[in-house]
Amino acid sequence: MHRFAALALLVLAACHSAPRGAVIQPGAPTPAVAVERFLGAAKAQDLQALSMIWGSAKGPARDVVDKSQIERRELIMICYLNHDTYRVLSEGLAPEGKRSFNVELRRGNIARSTTLTTVQGPAERYYVEQAALEPLTDLCAGGVPSTRSPAP
Repeated sequence: MHRFAALALLVLAACHSAPRGAVIQPGAPTPAVAVERFLGAAKAQDLQALSMIWGSAKGPARDVVDKSQIERRELIMICYLNHDTYRVLSEGLAPEGKRSFNVELRRGNIARSTTLTTVQGPAERYYVEQAALEPLTDLCAGGVPSTRSPAP
């Protein structure tokens, strides 16, 4: 009986000392935080985190994109979104109540601008719904500039 009591105390102590809020919710509380987390997940090449912040009005991609396709799509996005630093150049309204972010990604001495669109999903959480990848081809090509002129 003493062993059971000691084990119960250990379990209670462990539960009490666990950090509060350790459960990570999908999405983000604001559109700007969604962009920040999305780009952070891409930079870290974290497929799990990317699937929690990339999504649609229906929720995170991990819940709405076919499982056989999600990893392939995430790997493609990670390649194009490869960056050392980023900065948000502007933010504005997009159709259907979405938010549009013009973002500059920088890798080495190459800087390219693209647009990320966020959408509100379930439980008032925000997701990056779309990222324009074509302007970021140089970043995916390992930082080798294309023949087109660099972004201002």
